Amino acid sequence: MDINLENSEHTDRVKALAKQSNIAEQDFLQESGMNLFLNLLEHGFPKEQIIFLTANADINISRIDELREAYSEGNDDVSDEILGTITNGLSEETLKKCSEFIEAEDIDGFCQYLENYFNDLNDGVTNNTYNRFCEAYRRCRIEPPKAINKSLNEAKQHLNHWLENHERNDYLVLRRGIVEGCEFLKSHIEKDDDNIKFRDFIKMENKQPTIEIPTADIRNYLDTLAQFLPLLKQSDDPTIFYRLFLRTLVHEWEENVEAKWLKEKHGNDLSKIRDIYTFGWLMKMTRNWVSHANLLEPLKPWLIAFLFIVNMRAMFKLPKAIQPYEKILLRCISPSPPNSIIPKELDNYITDVEKDIDGILTGLKIDQKCHFGEKINAIYRQNTGNPDAEPHDYQKFLLHYFWVNQKSDLRNLTATSEDFLPTLARHIYNRSFP
Repeated sequence: MDINLENSEHTDRVKALAKQSNIAEQDFLQESGMNLFLNLLEHGFPKEQIIFLTANADINISRIDELREAYSEGNDDVSDEILGTITNGLSEETLKKCSEFIEAEDIDGFCQYLENYFNDLNDGVTNNTYNRFCEAYRRCRIEPPKAINKSLNEAKQHLNHWLENHERNDYLVLRRGIVEGCEFLKSHIEKDDDNIKFRDFIKMENKQPTIEIPTADIRNYLDTLAQFLPLLKQSDDPTIFYRLFLRTLVHEWEENVEAKWLKEKHGNDLSKIRDIYTFGWLMKMTRNWVSHANLLEPLKPWLIAFLFIVNMRAMFKLPKAIQPYEKILLRCISPSPPNSIIPKELDNYITDVEKDIDGILTGLKIDQKCHFGEKINAIYRQNTGNPDAEPHDYQKFLLHYFWVNQKSDLRNLTATSEDFLPTLARHIYNRSFP
């Protein structure tokens, strides 16, 4: 964010706010970035995810913020470099005081001392808007946001470093992908109600669906999912939200909704619907597993992203091409997937997976004459509520089901195409096999 919003794309909207506040337009524009900051706080936006890139902050104050960060990360090289820049030209008395803080290892006190020192120097300087606001915020017991001065030679470097820390936050990436996905899918079904494929999974009796799924219910479902994951501080634990979100995601796959009814409607011919059938089975199994056990925990962003993607591919008619929201979510699964998959290697992995599952069934004395999904479901039923059950990786079971059920067309999975199926396959490959 910037502090001064003069001559920006938002200028006219900001002027309207100035009138509401009974402040001269020009004065309000010059400081309106700070109003935006307070509005974001009021709406629950974490201040750790807000930064000002502005010329209206003292350069030394910006450097002190970087010094705090360098100390907290244990980056001695960076802290020494910043320290040399900041203390250059200070009086002997001030340097002596700085040394006392450093020798006492009181880094917070040291940074606060320097900040107060430079604020005193800047007292009355009109262009340091950020610094004036910081003082006002602290008097109100509000921690001010971080700022980087545009005039710093290293401003771009500091900004990139700050951005990278947030781009590595899988929770933020997951949340953004889900929000974007739900918004896209709502507009997708507004254009054409036939884009809702979920109704094809409904059980039929006397040639009539056993339940009705109005379009309004689907829109409400998407609205709920879009607003489910809150904005969290970096210190917050999102585990409980993953658990509740997943249960909400799979809730629609109730008793009268199942992949076998889709198969029946297509004359038991999977040649054109195998991927959708696979995704439907995945979601039905997941619903059963999370409803009666915690076998998929600990839940991680990559698993939520994977299940969200396949759930929406099952519920909605989507193009073969990967969609923008899916690209965001795939980053949670694998930020650097393999460029290609070797068909023979994949074939061997799938064969080994099937043998391993059959071996588990033999040990549990369970009939093996069923398809892969029923086999892993049988393992789930046998182990649920059994304290002596052998532990299994049920997250991988879900991934393995995808590969086994799609193995009849390995060429599609291993293609270098950017279409959905091979792209998804590349992203889950390293998570699926050793």
